[in-house]
Formats: sequence, structure tokens, C-alpha cells
Amino acid sequence: MRPEKFVTAMPARRGKRFLVFSLVILATLLGAAFAQAADPVFARMETGAGNILLVFYPELAPNHVNNFVFLAETGFYDGTKFHRIVPGFVIQGGDPNSKDADPRNDGMGGPTMTDVLNDEELELVAQVNAMLAEKGYAGLDGPANLKAEFSPGEKHIRGTLSMARGPSDDSAGSQFFICVAATPQLDGKYTIFGQVVAGMDVADTIVGAEQNPAAGRDAPRNPVVINKVTIMVGTGDLTESEKAAWDEMPAELKPAG
Repeated sequence: MRPEKFVTAMPARRGKRFLVFSLVILATLLGAAFAQAADPVFARMETGAGNILLVFYPELAPNHVNNFVFLAETGFYDGTKFHRIVPGFVIQGGDPNSKDADPRNDGMGGPTMTDVLNDEELELVAQVNAMLAEKGYAGLDGPANLKAEFSPGEKHIRGTLSMARGPSDDSAGSQFFICVAATPQLDGKYTIFGQVVAGMDVADTIVGAEQNPAAGRDAPRNPVVINKVTIMVGTGDLTESEKAAWDEMPAELKPAG
């Protein structure tokens, strides 16, 4: 979508009112979706090493849950790889750069505004961008960074689903990690937004693979691919083994609600 298509001559006062109105509507739209679901929300991650079932914590990090769910449902994660493996620590994935054959750019990618908004929201952004351009300002269609949703008191334990980020607290995008061991050094510094329900054996297989230092620090020689991520609301679509794992999951690890 080209924002310049929406450039129109508009009186300054009306343009200012429209800009404010558009931003309010956009903020409202962004706050919707799965973070408000009454039933638990799951993600089945089908990988080359087996399936991992995740449950989300919308009460801790609603924006991170909505972000992951939206990206998963648009196929953003399909074909990405676990590009970072650190035994006794984490496996990390979700970088769109990992879809190509060059491992040297893995860990540096993330979503743009185009990736995280639906068509109606993108049209609003395009209209706002047109007015910003008319006034000589840069647009709103750059990297889509999430504000941190740290949870004091919550712990990074084995199986924790948490969000990777850059040097800034508010720089998460699409990359996530799963802890294969307790990592208290991350507590209060990274956003926890879910937990593994089933498939920690798969995570252990991924983290135990041979590394390839020539491709970068902690890079696997043969990265495991995330073939598909399926979002499920409630337990109705869980397999029998997934349902059994959910039933056996300690209550304190399940989402509140």
C-alpha cells in the first residue's frame, strides 16, 4: 500500500481533527482481540522436531499475546527457524530474516506496521501518513515495536515463553524465546507472555543440536523450522495428548481467569 495515494488537499483545522480521530480509532482497534478471550488461548507450534503447545498469559501481557496471535494467524511465523540455541538457557525464534538461506542476518529482523495491522487499520495509517507527509513528517509505517509489559514477581522457569528485544525495553517485535531451564537473570527484564504446556522434549531436542559458530554465536548448524503455528481458543481443538498435558499442568502455571 502506497501512502501517497491518499494525499489530498485538506484544510489545516480539519486535517488536525482527522489526525486525532484516526489515531484514537487506531488505538481502539489495536486493543482488541484474543487478550479478552474468556477461555485459555493456545498456540500449537509445528516444528521439524515435533510439536510444542503453548498457552498464553493475557493477564500479564495482553499486547504481547495479541501481537503473537495476530502474526501467527497471518502466517508470519510459518517458515521461520529457531536461529539461536543456548544449552541450559533458551531456544529463540520468530525472526523473519531466518526464512532466507543466510544465517548471518538472523536475530536482527522483526515485523513492520504492515505485518501487525489488518486492512482497515492499514488504510487509517495510510491516511495519517499522507497528512504527515503533506506537513513534511515521516510516516508511521516503520518497525512495529512493542512496549514492555514486565511482570514483577513472575519468574522465568523451564518452559516460560518470553519475548526477545533489543537494547531498549520497548523494542520487542516478533522474536520470542522458550526457556529450557530456570533463568532468574531475565526476571523483570523481559516480557513473559506464556508457558509451554506440552513439547518440552522437543525444545530439548532443538537446544541440543550441533552449533555452527561460523554462522554466528549460538547458531545451530541445521536450524529447526517452524512449519506452522495454529491458534486455538479453548480446549476443544486440542489432541488427546495435549488435553492430558493441559489437565496435568499445575494450576499456578495456568492463566488466571
